[in-house]
Amino acid sequence: MSPGVMQSPDHEVRGSGKANEMEGTFDHKHNRKLEDDKVNVTISKSSKPGATVSEMILGHNIEMCITTADGLLSERLRNPKLVGPPHRMTGLAPEWQGASCGRAAYELTPGAGLLGSEAQLIRVDSSQGAPHLHQNKLSVRAGEQLEIELWARAWHEPVTLRVELRPLASRTPPYDSGEIVVDTPYYKRFTLPLKATADDDEARLFIHLANGGELWIDQIHLRPKDEPVLCKGVIDEMANMRIPTLRFPGGIVVNAYNWKHGTGPLQLRPAMLEAAFHQDWYLNYDFGLDEYLQICLDQGITPTISLNVATGTPEEAEELARYCADWFAKAGVEPPSIYWHIANHPYHYTTAHMTADMYVDVLKTFIPRVKENYPKCRVVAVMSRGDLARPKDESVWEAALLANARMIDVVEVQIYGGCSRTDSAGAQVEQLAVKLESFEQEMRAFIEESRLHDAQWNVGIAEWNWWLQASHWDGRDFEEPPTVLHGLFIAGMIHRFAAMAPDFEVAHFYNLVNCMGILNHRNADVEVTDSVEIFKLYRPALPGRFVPVEVVGQGEKQASALEAICLAADDAQWLFVVNRGLDESATISVDGFELDGAECECFRGESPLGTFSWDETVKIDEGTVDVPPLSIVRINIASKPQFA
Repeated sequence: MSPGVMQSPDHEVRGSGKANEMEGTFDHKHNRKLEDDKVNVTISKSSKPGATVSEMILGHNIEMCITTADGLLSERLRNPKLVGPPHRMTGLAPEWQGASCGRAAYELTPGAGLLGSEAQLIRVDSSQGAPHLHQNKLSVRAGEQLEIELWARAWHEPVTLRVELRPLASRTPPYDSGEIVVDTPYYKRFTLPLKATADDDEARLFIHLANGGELWIDQIHLRPKDEPVLCKGVIDEMANMRIPTLRFPGGIVVNAYNWKHGTGPLQLRPAMLEAAFHQDWYLNYDFGLDEYLQICLDQGITPTISLNVATGTPEEAEELARYCADWFAKAGVEPPSIYWHIANHPYHYTTAHMTADMYVDVLKTFIPRVKENYPKCRVVAVMSRGDLARPKDESVWEAALLANARMIDVVEVQIYGGCSRTDSAGAQVEQLAVKLESFEQEMRAFIEESRLHDAQWNVGIAEWNWWLQASHWDGRDFEEPPTVLHGLFIAGMIHRFAAMAPDFEVAHFYNLVNCMGILNHRNADVEVTDSVEIFKLYRPALPGRFVPVEVVGQGEKQASALEAICLAADDAQWLFVVNRGLDESATISVDGFELDGAECECFRGESPLGTFSWDETVKIDEGTVDVPPLSIVRINIASKPQFA
């Protein structure tokens, strides 16, 4: 059990009749029990400084599958690069529409584009009216200055395009319009500003040939004028989070990811079906390695790069390492340390599945090539979470890694918890508590086993999250809207990462943007979820020294599930208290330093499947703090260090 974790004797029956029997002993107005059920949180002083907890435990993933790239980009159009296959009746690229009643001829021609990919041919005689190409249900906001970017070439003679941003309803005046004259026989970039004059989630981009003609269109983009590639709202929020490390291009998708496609001019980057998930999903390389490295440089993020050992080759990994070194050199900075993540759960039946011996061969083949071209690296090997729980003499994968431990700096597993939405609230919280406890027990046992075999590696997590509904096949883009359960799991895992320092080095939460993400960007808006706020709550305390905390409960009917950690810096101590109780608040006092002048913040949940909100009524009162149910409280004591 973690330092500072206390389980209630009534934990099993929360949400049942016993909880209802206690209803009369609870003051709902002030959110506290009427009995004197005080919980004393005692901070014990160590005889030597505690281990330093690395900020790397607050790392994240951006997996470049489904909609993650879309969320990072400022693009408003769907299928801007006109990737096929064409509609069997119209000849148009998916997501696009044209003139009805046969007034124009469309052909999505393979090999006719800039990349040798498809290009959209539009052919019409002026006597047939005004043929057009359009896309509906776009999201715009009043006052937005947008820009259309179009790569096209004329066939036979110049073509004049009338471009309109308009409401969905026909016979309605456009918000804005203008003309583009395509006057070259080769592909050229054309742009036009367009201003939105109303909030509209069903706007329409309308392009028609004013006087007929024929032309090829390779791609069409619509973006905010001051956001030429990346979504400013997402990038700004990432900066606010102060993300310490970011894994790219993520997990399973790495088995089909070609890093070279994400470099160089955007108009020359492909969009293609990806083979890793075996779904009809596209790899969008408009956010690629170049953009990733730039964000890492701009925001002081330590890169974590996953290597493709399925459809990639050792030579490509070598080239990737050399490219990264050259990229930072061209930027005029010292290349940072990079975590090189060797494959993504190859022990499971994905397109990178292999035996333990095959994986060792991968390590021996790839690692020297990477190190030679990028010396400042931390080598990350992977292992199944199931191997943590197996008897040691049955863990073939662990034995293979231990036999080659000198090559490895970090061993990472993947941890997902979850429950059903139909479970009772008490059962949901109980399953969360059990998952947290089992994770820590198994990880500590693995650390101990590693040290017994003289393995000097640290441990970490490649992916982790709570799971209620996301699936690969529901057509909802692998969504997992964060709830209070997600937030309590995040806090509980961070507490355990910290308690295992310095052996626990790094963790990557799954996922940052869209696709089971906690930052959601679809169309015009960026949603900052509660989970983002929880990571921001812990970030100022790291790196910090771990201070053991003992949670002592008083009162026969204590029904809280409290846990606490303390992190000490040179000029402050940060105390975090989590109350997973469903109904019961707890009054805590702290021994070890003075709370006068301390700052207290409380993030409180309404129900396990509900949302959080900031509770400004939670204050320090005469040296105590009332911690509401389903809440996370941070107390910042800015004073001289007391744990020298």
